[in-house]
Amino acid sequence: MANSLEHLCEACKVGYHAPFDRFEKLAVEEKGPAFLMRCKYCGALWYEGLHSADRISASEAHRIFPKADL
Repeated sequence: MANSLEHLCEACKVGYHAPFDRFEKLAVEEKGPAFLMRCKYCGALWYEGLHSADRISASEAHRIFPKADL
């Protein structure tokens, strides 16, 4: 999971929550299903699974979603 909070918008510092239209979907892992989402305001990357969402680094995102355009 990404550690730095300094560049995150206030909403992403709190967590992954509504309004969800502030996120853009970058990739889908169909086996999960899981989604790679990016905050439109601060650029934070989120790994959204069936039961939760966690911030992830660009290197983690690339490993999980190698075809994603980061």
